[in-house]
Amino acid sequence: FKTIKGKYGGVIPHAGWYYSGDLAAAVMHSLKDVNPELVILYGGHLPSGKTPLITVADEWETPLGNIQIEKEVAVEIKNKYGLFEDNYPDNTIEIQLPLVKYYFPSAKILALRLPCSLEAAELSENLIKVVQKTYKNIVILASTDLTHYGDNYDFAPAGQGKRGLDWVKKNDKCFIDLSLKLKTKDLLEYAEKKQSACSSGAVAGLTVAVKMLGAVKGELLGYKTSYDVVPASSFVGYAGIIY
Repeated sequence: FKTIKGKYGGVIPHAGWYYSGDLAAAVMHSLKDVNPELVILYGGHLPSGKTPLITVADEWETPLGNIQIEKEVAVEIKNKYGLFEDNYPDNTIEIQLPLVKYYFPSAKILALRLPCSLEAAELSENLIKVVQKTYKNIVILASTDLTHYGDNYDFAPAGQGKRGLDWVKKNDKCFIDLSLKLKTKDLLEYAEKKQSACSSGAVAGLTVAVKMLGAVKGELLGYKTSYDVVPASSFVGYAGIIY
């Protein structure tokens, strides 16, 4: 995978590390020189129409040590915008925490799960305005896997075998291209229509945030599918993007 000096944030996959941990690590490695005071982590697994969830607690425990949560800001955002507290286990957030601790050991964290909607993306804009009052160096991460294909997911519009795999790669590429171009509305619509991302709301929130910070485009660090790791009739796409 290519490694560049990142400045604003990135898209990271959240499958088990065996499948996609290298991509998530590549993105965070590219951002470590930012030395952020705060990491904003957007997760998902919430459909359109759901209320965003935010973690309100003191710390998160990881095998590499605890991560301090920016509780004061979390409470402010939760109360001001009517969010629900996130008390549910979810891999879009949890699998990233040891990597966050490793690459950004002194940073605090603010974690939200965003539904697939423009309203949730607009929340990201308001959140950035709040945190910029206190923090100068910020990294924003969006956690999503791409197309889930095959019988395990009841989704196989192009059939099985190589034809299905080729279709997934094209489907993922369209979503990736929209993400690289920071097309917030278009990537949400495409993900909804083509089932090309399980947490497109997280990416939408990211694109709004990094544009506010000055990003004009993204760069793809790497792409693969779970088929590349373990060939099977059902598989998932993964991308690592840096802004």
